[in-house]
Amino acid sequence: MARLARVPRKLRCVFYDPGVVDAGDRLTGRALEACARAGVEVFALAGDEDRVIVQGEEHDVAEDLTAIEFVMRALAFDREEAIGVGSALKDAPVGAVWIGPGDLETRGPEVRVAEDDEQLLYDAVITELAERR
Repeated sequence: MARLARVPRKLRCVFYDPGVVDAGDRLTGRALEACARAGVEVFALAGDEDRVIVQGEEHDVAEDLTAIEFVMRALAFDREEAIGVGSALKDAPVGAVWIGPGDLETRGPEVRVAEDDEQLLYDAVITELAERR
């Protein structure tokens, strides 16, 4: 019996480390626009925050969860529906973690490397949206 190739789930959520993404960059803006057009939620979280805003409401993060785990649970997202951007998110419960080419010490089965540190969020979002069509 032939094995069916696994079809990637639709991208529904992007978490990015605000310490590695330039929010004022033109390509970052284009990545955020692409997420908005595709209905993808975006959160600037490193995972260690005590409070998060989900659907316009601020919430305290339960002590036994990271901020990313809290958001994933609150929005009922599966790990395969989310990606993380930045090596600080390497342990986040997401389907893929995108890092820049300068962060190659970060390894794992879900780690993907962008072409350029300067356009990390853009590379991650555009690639994931295209592959998950």
